[in-house]
Parts: sequence; C-alpha cells; structure tokens
Amino acid sequence: MTWLDRAVKELIPKTVKGPLLYVTVATFINNFASFVVQVAAARVLGVREFGVLSLAFSATLLTGAIGEFGLNLATIRLFNKYKGDAERQNMLLGSVLAFKTAIFVSLLAISIPIGRFLAYRLSGDSGNWVLFAVALVTGGLLFFWTYLQSLFQCYRQYNRLAAYIMLYSGLRFVALAAAHTITGSDSLTWLLATYTLPTATLFIVGLIPMAGRLLSLSILAPQSGITALKEVISYSKWVALSGIAYMVMPHAVRFILATRASITEVGIFSAGMTFAVAFTTLNTAIRTVLFPQVTALEGREQMGRYLGRLARIAPYYAILAVLGIACLGSLQWFVLGEEYRQALPVFLVTAGAFAAVIFLGLGTMLVHTMMRPQIDAWVNVVRLGLTVLLASILVPSFHALGAAVAYAAPVLIGEIWMLLYIKGRC
Repeated sequence: MTWLDRAVKELIPKTVKGPLLYVTVATFINNFASFVVQVAAARVLGVREFGVLSLAFSATLLTGAIGEFGLNLATIRLFNKYKGDAERQNMLLGSVLAFKTAIFVSLLAISIPIGRFLAYRLSGDSGNWVLFAVALVTGGLLFFWTYLQSLFQCYRQYNRLAAYIMLYSGLRFVALAAAHTITGSDSLTWLLATYTLPTATLFIVGLIPMAGRLLSLSILAPQSGITALKEVISYSKWVALSGIAYMVMPHAVRFILATRASITEVGIFSAGMTFAVAFTTLNTAIRTVLFPQVTALEGREQMGRYLGRLARIAPYYAILAVLGIACLGSLQWFVLGEEYRQALPVFLVTAGAFAAVIFLGLGTMLVHTMMRPQIDAWVNVVRLGLTVLLASILVPSFHALGAAVAYAAPVLIGEIWMLLYIKGRC
C-alpha cells in the first residue's frame, strides 16, 4: 500500500489546501445529500410514486442543463481573458445574467401547458400537471444557482462558494423535514422541498442583491451586451453540446421506460441508479481537484507520463471499485427493502460502468489539455443516439434491466474510445 500511496500522490496536487479543499468537501456533502434524499424518497413514496418523482426530477435537471447551455464555463474562461478590463468583465457578467433572465421569463410563460403535456405523456395522469409545471420552473431557478456558482469562481471567492453549497445541502434537509411534518409526503412535496425552495432561497439571498447592478450594465449598453453575449455563446457551444447530450442519456432512458414499459419500472431503474450515482460523487470530488492540474500539462511527454501513472494504479483502483460496488449493493439490498430487490441488477450494471468510466475519465480529461473539446462533444452525441436506440430495443422485453444496459454500454464504450484516441496522440 506504500507504493499505492506514492502513486496517488503523483496524481493529486501536493498543495490541495484551503479554498479548493473546502469546495471539494462541500461538493461531496451536497452530492451525498442528494443520495440520501433519493433513498429516503424511494422508501417513503413507494415504487410507482417514486417513479413519478424521478420523471419530474428529470424534467427539472434537463431544463436546467439545456438552459445553462455551457454558459457558466464560458463565462469563467472569458472573465479570466479580460482580467485587465473590469468594465468588460462586468459587461460579460451582466449580459449572461440578462440572457438567463429572459429564458427564465419565457419558461414561466410556457410552464403550465408544457407541464400538462408532460404529465399526460409521461405519467399517464394529467392530474400531475402541477408537479411537472413546478419541475420546469425549478429547472429555470437552477439557471441562477449555477450562475451564482460561476460568479464566485470568477472572483476566486471559493470560501463563499463552499458556504453556499453547504447552505444548499442544509436547506434541502430542513425544507424536507418541515414539508413532511406539515403536509405529508407526495411527489410535489419532495420536489418543492429538495429543489425548488432551497434553490429559490439561494437566488434571493445570493443573487438578487447584485442582480440589479449587473443587469443595468447590459440594458444601458445593449450593443456592448449583445457583443459580449455572442462571444460567450460562441465559446460555450461545444461545452453545451457535450454536457446536454451526456445529461440527457439517463433521463431519456426514464422517458422510454415510462412510455414503453411502466412507471413502476421507472421507479426500479431510478432506485438502482440512486446507489450507482454514489460513484459520481467520487467523480465530482476527484475532477474538482485534478482537472486544473491535468489541463495544465504541456506536450506529449508530460501527457504520456500522466497516462503511465494512471496505468500503474489501475489494479489498485479495480480492487477498491469492486469492494465499493459490493458494499453499496449490500446497502441497497437492506435499506430499500424487498419492494426494490429488482433494482439490484440495475445497480450492478450501472455501478460497474460508472466505476470504470470514473477511472478512464482521469485519462480522457486530456482532450481539454489538447484543446479538443469537440471530441468530447461528438462522442456524447453518439452516446445519446446509441442509448436511445438500445433502450427502444431492450426496454419492451427487459424493462429496467434493459434500460440499465442501454445506458451503461454506450457510456463505457465512448470513454474507452476517447482514451484510445488520446493514447494514439501521446
């Protein structure tokens, strides 16, 4: 294990201290909070109602991802580009906020009719339209939460970023406990408590005090604001294409399950995915620490040495991954109870794929070192197409397990292809 310790130290920066460590810990806690919320919802709501909630969550997250359009990453990059021009930085921030506000207002206007459509098409019960309308509005609120995070990153206010992430986690638990005590438990209560109210609170406390000043900049100088917005969108298109395609995959599988199988199968799939997503918590923490270091590598020689270090620790990671899957599988078996035993194969398939993709992703981050984000984007588009095709074929016969295979296989194959692409150029 001493050799393993040395290998891990080669990958992780020696000076992971202070603000960066706080953000990493806060992100881990927030993802763990999401995990706990999903497990609790599965237990309290039952399979079918949890399936309905999962569809509403999907609508929320997809709305947030599509509306975000990669703008936050582009904002951070361009903000740094104009580090000597405070006026241009402020115009950049104001134009992005104005654009997100316009999208949010438009979303409010169409949330009810689209909510009715989604309720009928996905849950088979038009009475759920309020749930899906609220899900869309909540996705719009996520525009501002992610904008606030990027704002803190632009100004290097990592301590505040960590504090707000921790506040978000705490608000979700407090709101859920209060809502459960006052109104009981249903899908709408869980959505409001775990996403809508916490996100709205952060928006009011964190963004509104500075929103007026930032918005006025783009309104008073519309031509400059439009120019800044065009530059941001031009940069963000590849990030958006990649992020949206990747995020759509599990939600597309849920929608296909709802229409080609049943809401109950959506609940089973979501329960299995809930425990598998614990691996994405690890992924977020690792990438937060390593991404700046990896993208700073220069030349084929440095990238080749980095891939060599990954190869040396691969056997140890495989052992830890197998142990982690065994522990999480046992936890799922006992925590969720007999009603969700059918979700265990879903967990094993998706967790195995996630565990492999997390490690392979440490190598495929090099596409950004090579300044080739379009590779990641097109791979994710192909992944999405394969996922939809496989799900359409497998779900009618194999239900939730078929959905798991349809999702896991393209994710794993895409990561392997990207790593081979990178190795061929190192």
